[in-house]
Amino acid sequence: MKNILIPFLLLVFMFSLVDDASAQRRGKKKRRTKENTEEKDERRSSRDEEEEEEEDYGSSGIKEKLNTEIKLGNLNFFGSVFNISLKSNVGYKFNNTFSAGLGGKFDYYYVSRVGPGDEGFFSYGGLAYARAKISQQLYAQVEYNVFNSAFSLPRKTYLYPSAGMGYIYQGFNWTSGIELLVPLDDEVRDFFGIVEYWITFSHNF
Repeated sequence: MKNILIPFLLLVFMFSLVDDASAQRRGKKKRRTKENTEEKDERRSSRDEEEEEEEDYGSSGIKEKLNTEIKLGNLNFFGSVFNISLKSNVGYKFNNTFSAGLGGKFDYYYVSRVGPGDEGFFSYGGLAYARAKISQQLYAQVEYNVFNSAFSLPRKTYLYPSAGMGYIYQGFNWTSGIELLVPLDDEVRDFFGIVEYWITFSHNF
């Protein structure tokens, strides 16, 4: 009886070890499967959210994709000189980063003289621009300008690019900011200065 009992107990002990190791392997496999499933669910959920945001942006109306701006620049009220520039543009937002559009610009320069009399000069032009947001408030912009100037006699039309950056303060639908552009043309800089500065009022930025 003892000869049978001892091998039987050893056999039961070995089976218990094998079963315990197998249970541990099954537990590890289940945990890995659960972790992989959770990770896949998280990735799928994140991807679905991004796709939903893109679909929401893509399905929004034209009105929600338009950015309208009014800008004042070249302000001068000192002495006998009055100068003010106005620029307005409408852009289409392709996504949350890139936009492009068209606009117009006007400049009025008035000088008061004692002798020959007062003079006023009115210049005008158009522009096309492309913009890339660096952040929700900071952006880089390039423009191509067509500007008919009254400072040249006879009047002259300048074709020139400009580039610079702008900053928009956070706010509601209408926000304000500032924009600085450098004309990339020597003759234009001689007439209008090295830097164009604009006080910006932007809708749906």
